[in-house]
Amino acid sequence: MKSLLLLGLAMAQPTHPNRAYARLSQAPFLHGVASGDPLIDRVIIWTRITPPQNWTGSVSVGWEVSENPAFTSVVASGTTTTDASRDYTVKVDVAGLQPGRWYYYRFTAFSAVSPVGRTRTLPSGSSSRLRIAVVSCSDYQNGFYTAYENIVLRNDVDLVLHLGDYIYEYGPSQNSVRSSEPPREVLTLEDYRIRYSHYRLDSSLQWLHQNYPMIAVWDDHELANDAWTGGAENHNPSTEGPFIERRAAMLRAYHEWLPFRMPDPNDSLRLWRSFTWGDLAELIMLDTRHYGRDRQAASSPINVNDPNLNNPNRNLLGPTQRTWVFDRLKSSSAMWKVIGQQVMVAPLRASLLGNTVVLNPDQWDGYPAERRRLMDTIIQNNINNVVILTGDIHTSWGNDLPFGPGSYNSSTGAGSTAVEFVTPSITSANAAFLGNISNPSIVISQNPHVKYVDLSRHGYLLIDVTPQRVQGDWYYANTISQPTPGEAPGQSWYVQAGERFLRRASGPTVAPNGYNPPLLPRPSSSTSVESASVFLLGVYPNPAQSYTTLQLYTPTAQSLELTLLTAEGRKIVSYTIQTPSAGTHYYQLPLEGVPAGVFLLQIKGAGTAIYRLVKQ
Repeated sequence: MKSLLLLGLAMAQPTHPNRAYARLSQAPFLHGVASGDPLIDRVIIWTRITPPQNWTGSVSVGWEVSENPAFTSVVASGTTTTDASRDYTVKVDVAGLQPGRWYYYRFTAFSAVSPVGRTRTLPSGSSSRLRIAVVSCSDYQNGFYTAYENIVLRNDVDLVLHLGDYIYEYGPSQNSVRSSEPPREVLTLEDYRIRYSHYRLDSSLQWLHQNYPMIAVWDDHELANDAWTGGAENHNPSTEGPFIERRAAMLRAYHEWLPFRMPDPNDSLRLWRSFTWGDLAELIMLDTRHYGRDRQAASSPINVNDPNLNNPNRNLLGPTQRTWVFDRLKSSSAMWKVIGQQVMVAPLRASLLGNTVVLNPDQWDGYPAERRRLMDTIIQNNINNVVILTGDIHTSWGNDLPFGPGSYNSSTGAGSTAVEFVTPSITSANAAFLGNISNPSIVISQNPHVKYVDLSRHGYLLIDVTPQRVQGDWYYANTISQPTPGEAPGQSWYVQAGERFLRRASGPTVAPNGYNPPLLPRPSSSTSVESASVFLLGVYPNPAQSYTTLQLYTPTAQSLELTLLTAEGRKIVSYTIQTPSAGTHYYQLPLEGVPAGVFLLQIKGAGTAIYRLVKQ
């Protein structure tokens, strides 16, 4: 009997105590439900099927949308199919809905019913309020998703806006709060699928998706750190293969696992799109990462007068996307033009040894000509009420954008073109690039257009939009080292209609009583299936070639015997493994020398499970 290796690592390697857990009572809907990209008459609803142990074919999935959680008033229903080619994920674009309504949805498969999800459509016509929870940078390894849970518990936002870094591509971290699987840097389609599957087992993230529609954009870590159109800082083609293949794997997994509607079915790389909240706001979502970005000018810091940095031909948006967003800004009839995008627009500079330097050329500071084109479009066309929402930087910022005509006056706001609110990270480590000026008072003294900065806490940003003003309220999780909800407010800043600069608010906004219908509770996990000795959550890939990765869940530490059998039941090879704790575990099953065909994988512990495996 052979000893199986844990994804190429010796079994003696310590296993992190904080592992992912599966609510087996939700089977086959172990990853919950989600919704996203709402319009006035439709919304995307999502789930994933974990097939039974001996299933490898397509799955028929039913779906329903109702006006109430008891499903006594079903307004839309249908049947779709999914299979291994889309990792058994399900996305339905439900049309024919009414504007500005809350709806409830659920799925059925294998005679089981999914948890109920809650979603809503966008309003049309006159609208008086929009409340958005803005999030980004949710590194699973770095902490628990308590901020996601805090957003759910407040139950007073219309939707969640995720500005990127929904997952991280990194391998294990020595000082991690919990483990992120697979235990290596993700490179292949199977790797990205496993990483999404692992993240989506998190109960706080599932609960967030269950209760609010999400509008999401990617940033770099959905692929690799500091990505641009032709590569990434964290991609080495000589050891990690062609960048274009890695990006194709990232795109496929992203489209499978996020409740995202492709703006152009013929262009999987196009992310930019817009959403209109009645006459109140148009939410213009951009891709400042993958679509048109030229390579970063240099590592930080870099002199502001560097000729490469200031090359007028360097792009961040690219000409196609740039034309689109400029047209949206000029033609929008909404009172507020709200731009959601990835990297900070405001300048962030420091004086070092008598030189003024750009601290982070990965953000708009590294593409000053592109930023100037955007600012000039706003100024020259007299576009009022522009608000930019930003992620990426893992810290909190409230900024004036000092690019208007004349010099910027930090006391009056004169010379500001628009305002920017930057959300902190959900969990990701705070930005380290500030170096010796990593103190809020020093940052503001050298960048007077920065009105608020917090460099150490994790949480989210609540944006409250009314005809009179847009206010940003920062909220911080009490802890990310434990799965314990609780939060404290930071500062609050706002921009008045017709103005282009931030003012300090006396406190956070408060939604009217009964702003949202009651929350949907977390699904119960107290059923007998939880006592299963071993449960196979996924096989990546299946069909397989030289190997396949098994995603196993055990409720306790236990010894398992894995046996590969022919379809007739003849043993080919057998392995023993020891799961070191309760939770999910990932093991790589080598298939070199095994001929193509259909096989049975027997997993024997306190009980026995058999899975059908295809070798190509």
